Amino acid sequence: MSQLFQGCATRGEIKKFQQQAEYLTQSNAEQQRQLARIDSILTAQQELLHQLNVSQQYNMEQLQAEMQIIENIFKESGYKVSELTQKIEDIRQEMATAQPQTQDSTDTVSSEPEVTINPRQLFETASLDYNKGKFELSKMEFEQFLSLFPQSALADDAQYSIAECLFALGKYNEAKAQYLELQKKFPSSPLVPDALFKAASSSLKMDDIKSARILLKEIVEKYPQSDVAPRAEEKLKKIEE
Repeated sequence: MSQLFQGCATRGEIKKFQQQAEYLTQSNAEQQRQLARIDSILTAQQELLHQLNVSQQYNMEQLQAEMQIIENIFKESGYKVSELTQKIEDIRQEMATAQPQTQDSTDTVSSEPEVTINPRQLFETASLDYNKGKFELSKMEFEQFLSLFPQSALADDAQYSIAECLFALGKYNEAKAQYLELQKKFPSSPLVPDALFKAASSSLKMDDIKSARILLKEIVEKYPQSDVAPRAEEKLKKIEE
C-alpha cells in the first residue's frame, strides 16, 4: 500500500514539474519579446544617431530625453542583459563625443560630405513601425521628425501620430495632451477635428465626462462640415442621456 501512495506522489510531482516547466517557458517567451523590443529601439536609435551626427542637425537635448525613455523601458523590464546594457553605454559614449565640428574660415570645401536626412523616409519609417505595433519606437521617430522638420507639410501628421502612439499604449492623459497640442500648433490643419474627437475619446477612457462633452461640442459647433462631426454629435447624445 505504501508503494502505491509513493507512486501517486511521484506522478503528482511530475505533473507539478511539468506545470512549472510550462510556466517558465511562457515566462521566457515574454522575456524574449521584451528584450527584442528594447533591442529594436536601441538599434534604430543608434543607426539614426550615426546619420544625424554627420549632418550635425540633431538636437542633443532631444536625444538625451529619448535615451532616458529607452533606459526607463529597460529598467521597467526587470532584465539585466549585458549586451543591451553595453549597447546603451556605446550610444551614450557616441553622444558624449558628438560635438559639432567648427569649420575653419579659411576652408572653402568641407573635408567630409554632408549627409542629408530624407524627411519622407524618416516619416515612412515611423509609420511602418506604428503599423507593426512598435508604438514606443514609432513615437520616438515621429518626435525626431518634428524636431528636425518642424516646418514640413507632414508636421501636423507627425504630431497626430505621436498622440495616436500614446493612445495605443493606453497613456490616455498624455495622448489627450498631444491631440490638443496639434490644435495649438497647427490650428488650420484638417486633422484638428479628428484630434479633438480622439482627445474626447481619451477623456472618456479616463471617465472625464465633463471634458469629453466640451470637446465634442466644440467639434459640432466649430467643425460641423467635418467627417467626424456626425460621430461627435452621436456620442454627445449618448453622454447626455
